[in-house]
Amino acid sequence: MNARMHPGLREELGAQGHDHGSPAARAFGKSMPRKEDERLLRGDGKFVDDVQYAHQLEMAVLRCPFPHARIRSVDTEAALALPGVRHILTAKSVRDLSDPLTVLRPVPNAPSLPYYALAQDVALYEGQPVVSVVATSRAVAEDALELIDVDYEPLPHVSDAIASLEEGAPVLHPDSMKSNLMARQTDAAGDATARMQEAVHIIEDTMRVNRVTPLPMETRGIVASWRPGARELLVYLSTQTPHLVRKQLAESLRLSESCIQVIARDVGGGFGQKLGAFPEDVLACLHAMILRRPVKWIEDRMEHFRASTHGRESVHRFRLAADEDGNFTGIINDYVTDIGGWNSPFGSAQLASVVFTGPYKVPDASVTREVVLTNKTPVGAYRGYGQPEVNFALEVLVDRMARKMGRDPFDLRMQNLLQPQDLPWTTPSGAVYDSGDYPRSLRMAADAVSYEAHRMAPRVPRADGRIVGIGFSSFVERTGYASARFLAKRGSQFGAHESVTLRANRSGGVDVYTGVSSIGQSGETAIAQLCSEALGIDYEHICVHSGDTATSPLNTGAFASRTLIAVAGAVREAAQAFQAKMLRLAAWTLETSPDDLCVDGDVVRFKAGSTQSVPLPQVFTRAIVGQGIPANESPGLEATSHYEPPDAAFAFGAAAAVVAVDPITGEFQIERFLIVHDCGVVVNPKVVDGQVRGALVQGLGAALGEELRYDEETGQLVSGSMLDYFVPIAADVPPIDMLHTEVPSPVTPYGVRGVGEVGTIPPGAAIVNAICDALSDRGVEISSLPITPEAVWRAMERAKSQQPGVNA
Repeated sequence: MNARMHPGLREELGAQGHDHGSPAARAFGKSMPRKEDERLLRGDGKFVDDVQYAHQLEMAVLRCPFPHARIRSVDTEAALALPGVRHILTAKSVRDLSDPLTVLRPVPNAPSLPYYALAQDVALYEGQPVVSVVATSRAVAEDALELIDVDYEPLPHVSDAIASLEEGAPVLHPDSMKSNLMARQTDAAGDATARMQEAVHIIEDTMRVNRVTPLPMETRGIVASWRPGARELLVYLSTQTPHLVRKQLAESLRLSESCIQVIARDVGGGFGQKLGAFPEDVLACLHAMILRRPVKWIEDRMEHFRASTHGRESVHRFRLAADEDGNFTGIINDYVTDIGGWNSPFGSAQLASVVFTGPYKVPDASVTREVVLTNKTPVGAYRGYGQPEVNFALEVLVDRMARKMGRDPFDLRMQNLLQPQDLPWTTPSGAVYDSGDYPRSLRMAADAVSYEAHRMAPRVPRADGRIVGIGFSSFVERTGYASARFLAKRGSQFGAHESVTLRANRSGGVDVYTGVSSIGQSGETAIAQLCSEALGIDYEHICVHSGDTATSPLNTGAFASRTLIAVAGAVREAAQAFQAKMLRLAAWTLETSPDDLCVDGDVVRFKAGSTQSVPLPQVFTRAIVGQGIPANESPGLEATSHYEPPDAAFAFGAAAAVVAVDPITGEFQIERFLIVHDCGVVVNPKVVDGQVRGALVQGLGAALGEELRYDEETGQLVSGSMLDYFVPIAADVPPIDMLHTEVPSPVTPYGVRGVGEVGTIPPGAAIVNAICDALSDRGVEISSLPITPEAVWRAMERAKSQQPGVNA
């Protein structure tokens, strides 16, 4: 892909006196080597489990084996007597020593449900922490767990979101709520109900999306150490949000934030799951503070499936209306989202309500979200945060509408997509789509898979007995946040801004300090490229230091496809101040005006008329020591900026799946998956490709096999191990092709958009639509994820039973 530089970017950098012919200027838009790669490929990354103290202890957690149980008593005497056991925390001690975990993103209008690090009188899901033990090793701590006697009284449970709302369902929080309905919110514009009543064509169905886990390679982990004399709590944590966790720990541990330093050097994947503090984080800190010794806890995979937040699971009652000509006239999406037993730090997905009309021009629409509680592990953020769910519901029904009307699904989409001249467009939920060319993306996808030839061909088996179908999914993705004001309306305990500090060093380089963790998203690389471009300094001379609350300015964190948008503005503003002083100091040395100079790699030189220059190490050293600088200049050369984007930016695109289906068994093979994607102006093409491809694999996994299934009778998780949870391996991934367009966003610095989540959005709908296209003459419809051969076979059997004169 050849990235084009946004014309506004050229003007912006030119105003700073930057020479675009310099080597540094060409870093922007190029596939520069990743800053992170050398240490990671050499095994020199620093993850939580790499942190070792000579006198550290290790923690293990006893977890409730029931989905719902009263805790009558806990006897820890035998465990305390085990050699090597140093400390045990129970519900009462946790309640006495700490406050409940705070929620960073409360569910609007929902009651507060205090959530302590250990279950108090009642445990609400299998895997909820009940007791924690610290010992000289993890093995000893786990042996101690076997000696703890807990008297449980199993209580009635409910593990289905719809059943939890039925009369007679056990209420999980009877002291605070009369039912399991935590909250209900509606966003609407126009009169969608009237449009349904007058519509010529209506398609409606209940669409179900599976519960999954993000499954990062590095599980959660913490090492906490406490220096009581200095009142310093040092926490190494696998987290996407060091500054937000610091805030939460201070609140739960009854400490000042000044007492806490959180470090997340390298994080082995997050995908939204590592947002905010978890119970184990508070427990490890309490143990460390009491024992005055470092305490480590590393989550194992069995714990991960039961105690780390889950994602997705929702049920959408979706209705789509169209007039006689096929124009979409109304959408109603009433959906239930299962939040599990508690509201986690980031709570249930909300973006299904924001983008429920997709990329289509539908002025009359309504969305109602019901957040319900069940006896399952709490749900939190997961890559896409509601957008894959609602895209599946909408895009599958668009294809059904086309079949009902006898229309081609590609043509029907093209007819209803928002046009470039329609943008900016305010959706019924209040979101503002900033810019884009949605029809072009779909047309490119169709051309790339030879759709015109496909739709003219009959749906007949090939020599191998399979029938080929092609399915589309058009999508938008919200990246970033509109503003802190937008977040405040929803009660969020964080802002929309990002912050950086640029600091010169005597070697002639620039150190960039950011609180954004390195979670595999290539944040260090992108920030270095932005800084290099804005300053004119060689990319190799920019060093990014990330994820340490003690060295970085207060920030928000790495999530919501927001980091690049916000950090680009912070880098730009800080670079302007930094470069202005740098040029003033060089101008004083060269006895000229700053306007005559530019930065070129590792020197400041004249733009024209002279070959004189001054090396950056000389400029920076003079600034740092304060010698040889003008009398009116203060020593030092650094700048800090906090930038809040004025609005969210919406990435967009289209995907096409080519699938071959066995019309007898339901077995199918994805022969090709193609995505056309636009993330605005591209900073690093190779990084963009990697982000989209990685997200696509996660989206394919959730669409095709991943599912956290709970037994209805026992409430137990039955797919809670790597043997039962079918995450795709490399051999399972179909051939993937990626095409890109590049429409600059008018609301972000440099015209960029976020890119981290988009690949998770279209796979489910595109694959279902391809299967149904292949089996179109059989009337097959699929309404739930994941899509398995058995699910396809059952859909074929249902279709047979509904055909006149055919016995099931």
